[in-house]
Amino acid sequence: MTREVVCHGVEAPDLGLIGVTRYIEGDTLDIEWEHIWRTQWLLAGLVSDVREPGEFFVFEIGPEQILVTRTAKGDLKAFYNVCQHRGNRLVNERSGRAEDFRCLYHAWTYDLDGELKGVPGLANFSQDPRQTRPLKPVALDVWNGLIFVHLGAEPPTLESFLGPVTDLLSGYQFAQMTLVQDQTVDIACNWKTVVDNFSELYHVDFLHPQHQRMVDCQNDLVRLIEGGHTGVEVPGATVNPKFPIPEEPTDIQSMQLKQVGLDPSDYVGRVMDIREAIQTQKREVGSSLGFDYSGLENHQLSDVWQYNLFPNAILSFTPEHLWILRPRPHTSDPNRCWFDKLSLLLFPETEAGVQHIGGQTRHGVMQKPAQRPTRDCFEALAVKQGHKSMTDTIDQDISLLEEVQAGMTSSGIDDVVLGHDEMRMQHFHNHWEALVGEG
Repeated sequence: MTREVVCHGVEAPDLGLIGVTRYIEGDTLDIEWEHIWRTQWLLAGLVSDVREPGEFFVFEIGPEQILVTRTAKGDLKAFYNVCQHRGNRLVNERSGRAEDFRCLYHAWTYDLDGELKGVPGLANFSQDPRQTRPLKPVALDVWNGLIFVHLGAEPPTLESFLGPVTDLLSGYQFAQMTLVQDQTVDIACNWKTVVDNFSELYHVDFLHPQHQRMVDCQNDLVRLIEGGHTGVEVPGATVNPKFPIPEEPTDIQSMQLKQVGLDPSDYVGRVMDIREAIQTQKREVGSSLGFDYSGLENHQLSDVWQYNLFPNAILSFTPEHLWILRPRPHTSDPNRCWFDKLSLLLFPETEAGVQHIGGQTRHGVMQKPAQRPTRDCFEALAVKQGHKSMTDTIDQDISLLEEVQAGMTSSGIDDVVLGHDEMRMQHFHNHWEALVGEG
């Protein structure tokens, strides 16, 4: 299926067997905590959530909570969300704005820089804790509007961690996009089961039939990148040539043509020309509609890219939209995880652009929201019953992932076997094994 594989600092992996114990054993959570979550840069959140001094959010990963805020001087900082007196959680809200951080237990108060500035009954302490008890810092860095944190003592630079990813994605304007939806689903599967699902296209023809009308998964380009990262670039605004080519544009293609001001009836009998036509039209009218495509090549104007940043950040995007998919490990149960989906859109400088170019109608959003959407948390059952949706494609994934995990616990399977179209999954697990020490 895969048209081309490009390796960046690595060799294409030998396809092997993956033992199921890494998905189901509780001891693995502890091993991963020490060897993965404390050694890798982790995507914590968005710069747009902490633009002003005092704005903050709390990033939860495993047993830890990380407090991210902007200081009075405008710097971004991260701290463990723990009061240095008796260990109480310092901040109980997921996000907000504060002039300082005051512990509810004994009222120890910290400024936005993490310095301890207020201690009731200071004379009762033999030494002044204000000199020795600041909040414990966490390494923080930013790339393209995304905030990363590192829980290790001496982390590498974020730039070296991302490697060629920054150059490959340099033309995309994630930092200028606006969050329009924030969802978290509690799902009964291991976090790696989610990563695996988004590391191969082998299942798409069977689980996502709607993709036949919008992308060509037969001619994707796969990138294997040092550090366990992977990428896949899928031709969009087209159809899957594995199936009969329709005479008329599909419903999705028709919508895409109309968004850029083209008439679908002009492409009857010419469905395979639509991808290039959309590229050309976007290039011609983009600037007048408020979109800057100068940093992108023509194929990027139509195609869907997905890059998986080890260990758990999955970015799926076009020039006009970004999905951040992020499975987080459960604190104690290897058969559960929290799966986040943050949906962002690029709104143009002119109102006309909203009505014509990509992404916005995908979410039913036609204008920039007046305020940040609140996080919607729910269980996978709500998706299965149709009460909640994370888009048709991801709903279909969620409907199956719990069954995959249940099968992993069966005595009927010992290991997982991979084919060529699951090479990205193999690359991820090879790096996981290198860190965890299980080969």
